[in-house]
Amino acid sequence: MTRYALARRVTTEAELRRVDRLEVEDFTGAEKAVLRFTNAFYEDHRTISDSVWEDLRRHYSEPEVIEVAWTIASYIMLGKLIHAFRIPYGDEEVGQPGPESPEARAAARPGAEGHA
Repeated sequence: MTRYALARRVTTEAELRRVDRLEVEDFTGAEKAVLRFTNAFYEDHRTISDSVWEDLRRHYSEPEVIEVAWTIASYIMLGKLIHAFRIPYGDEEVGQPGPESPEARAAARPGAEGHA
């Protein structure tokens, strides 16, 4: 599947499950390298292992590695902005903090009732 194919249609749940099973699915070595890098970058951009970087560089030139990292960072940032500005997604109502919002986390703390 290419980025052009993804741009022309909606990603399905089945495709997302494939990504979750990237090690056993039939992705190319280059695709697996990007997916591993994406997971590591998302989990903690400060601790991406040398082996993940080396695998990515084995398949892509330095300008391509920079483009991949920039693209991933942009999408992570976009998700954070959508959340911060409370832009509705799916069935969410406008202005309603999601379950991961600071307000929801504060309300879920023990003894938080009655505290604003």
